[in-house]
Amino acid sequence: MIPLRYRADIDGLRAVAVLGVVIYHAFPWVIPGGFIGVDIFFVISGYLISGILYKGHKAGTFSSFSFREFYARRIRRLFPALITMLVITMAYGWMILLPDEFQQLGKHVAAGTLFIQNFVFWQESGYFDTAASLKPLLHLWSLAVEEQFYIFFPLLLILLWRKTKILAPTMLVLLIATFVLNVVMSVQNSMSDFFLTPYRAWEFLGGSLLAWWHEERGHEEEVPLHREALSWGGLILLGMGFAFIHTGDPYPGWRALLPVAGTLLLMEGGAGGLKGPWVNRKILSNPVVVWVGLISYPLYLFHWPALSFVHIVKGENPKPIHIIEVLGVALLLTILTYYFIEKKLRHNRSRWTLSTLVIAFILVGAVGASVWGGWIKPPSVKLHVEDMVMSGSEEFCPPSTKYLPTAPHLALFHVGGNGPQTLFVGDSNILQYTPRLRHLLTQGVDDSRGALILWGGGIPPVQGIFDPVHPGTREMIPEMEKLIRENKKIDRVVVGSNWVWWSCLPGFSYQIEGKAFPAEDAKVAALVSIRKMIHQLRDEGKAVYLVLNIPVDPIQDPKSEMIRRFDGVTISAVPPMTASAFCSLYGDFLFRLKEAGEKAGAIVIDPLDFFLASGVYPRIIHGKHIYKDSCHLRPSFVRDHVTYLDETVRD
Repeated sequence: MIPLRYRADIDGLRAVAVLGVVIYHAFPWVIPGGFIGVDIFFVISGYLISGILYKGHKAGTFSSFSFREFYARRIRRLFPALITMLVITMAYGWMILLPDEFQQLGKHVAAGTLFIQNFVFWQESGYFDTAASLKPLLHLWSLAVEEQFYIFFPLLLILLWRKTKILAPTMLVLLIATFVLNVVMSVQNSMSDFFLTPYRAWEFLGGSLLAWWHEERGHEEEVPLHREALSWGGLILLGMGFAFIHTGDPYPGWRALLPVAGTLLLMEGGAGGLKGPWVNRKILSNPVVVWVGLISYPLYLFHWPALSFVHIVKGENPKPIHIIEVLGVALLLTILTYYFIEKKLRHNRSRWTLSTLVIAFILVGAVGASVWGGWIKPPSVKLHVEDMVMSGSEEFCPPSTKYLPTAPHLALFHVGGNGPQTLFVGDSNILQYTPRLRHLLTQGVDDSRGALILWGGGIPPVQGIFDPVHPGTREMIPEMEKLIRENKKIDRVVVGSNWVWWSCLPGFSYQIEGKAFPAEDAKVAALVSIRKMIHQLRDEGKAVYLVLNIPVDPIQDPKSEMIRRFDGVTISAVPPMTASAFCSLYGDFLFRLKEAGEKAGAIVIDPLDFFLASGVYPRIIHGKHIYKDSCHLRPSFVRDHVTYLDETVRD
């Protein structure tokens, strides 16, 4: 394979990309759009690897042998640091993870060695799935996307390399088509758009087309006067992306044009080398910046497991000092891996190097599969946490779930017969009652009562509430009203939510009529909106049930019994939550909500009365945990014991 002329400014761009990602993952408020660093990597990868292939084509060496060499180069480039990171992550995970967590890590290791991690996380991206910060190998989705692209892209070049006149037009058409698909999917299915290769291909193709432009037109050596403008324009676009793209925005979508176009402009502007523009010469080619770019790959690999483990051990909001400490560990592992493993193996010409790397990679995958299969267990299995683990792994299992085409953040499914229908509307706190509804209505015949469950994760069933992080908040009430208009069999409506979560807790971005929760004026506006909705439903002849909160608190989570340290896990008894403690936090709002519902004509169901025992809300009954997590009941407990909603589906 014919190498490209080295460009220090591209290593500088790698540094910008990896630092954006690392800082965003560590302190997201510093660089809100730091995750666009992945898009920068994709464009750079498309440019560099395509440039190598084009040079081989131009030199007449674009043959089956060159492709074997291409994949050999990829193995030497990727495998040393990747194997090292996987081994260290799995070894440390064995020491500090619970059996179910370690088993999931094994699954992700196995997927990582097959480069299908993006598909795995795409399938796992449901509302009740483990939080992203608790998955030490989540970041490998981007590596999977890159390698999937480089399985198919060289095959495309094989088909087109003799047809030079249609090579670039074909890639341009593919770029436009995949970009349009990406924009459409960013609205219809944001998880698919984020994780799957077809919707990311246009980013690689942008870099590929720039490499073709430089190779075919000889622009690598030209120094046009407009290069300064191109580079400054690219820098501004990247700055806008880092500053103004936020978590919760549909992404990639059209917003990814900022990092993609910015990267392309900077690479085009800097093609003049030593005579290139100031940004490329003085900033991106600075020796310190270039050094960070050189170690960017192992730094990317190590930073996320380190941050994930600190979240696993220290909780959702670890102290900044802990984050800084683990980033220091990640940097140390990065430097050691780069100088003593990656560089030595990448340029080692021994005929055994390649086969050894492949065998080691396969062995790591096999160990991961063994962990996933439960054949290798961590020391924490001796703590006898089986029921704790099982409670968190149980699923609500909604049958025939489908996301609505007009409201892609909402799901609707049916249980029971096709006679009169009870419509359940709300967030995941209404979904949690599905096991009981299935238990009661499974034997329903055609003319017996059924239940429709309309739900969306984190979406309150209140007109006017909006949260930019949960775009489905604008979908819930219109879809409920549409469903009631179109389905004349609906004669009862049950409305439920984790009311105190979005109304009383700080740190979220829910608002109503321009008023942000948990401010008092926002609560008042929400209560007014709830009363209006109940009045409207009652005027339409529907019986309305308002389901209040179950007891929620971090100590209700079965895993709250664990004491997590960086050297392992121990178990400690946790006292139950007292009614006085819960009511001191949320009692006032729940009382007002109950009062508003009753005055509007709803039948109010208060789960607190069901759970209260001797002044406390228990976490364990008959030796079994009754919660799935801190704010959802355990599905099997709901199925067998939660009777307070039975009247809503009785004829």
